[in-house]
Amino acid sequence: MLKEFENWLLNNNYRPTTAFDYQGRIERLCRKEGYTLSHLAENIASILPEYEINGKQSAYGKRSHTSVRQALRRFKMFLVSNNLIESVK
Repeated sequence: MLKEFENWLLNNNYRPTTAFDYQGRIERLCRKEGYTLSHLAENIASILPEYEINGKQSAYGKRSHTSVRQALRRFKMFLVSNNLIESVK
């Protein structure tokens, strides 16, 4: 699924370096938190807010000019656009 995410980013005009970076950030976040990729995908609606500005993990989400947060947001968009989850706020 991570390779599909990277390809989705490329198809949506993200630079190759950004697509590769976001893929790696999702992978590292899963490793750090002990999540499987499917767990992250199924629970993105509750996990993403933890990395937003007022979330418990906001310091981690802010790393590298908010790249972690942006990667999570784009991963959610990827899941919604591929009908892997329903569009929810």
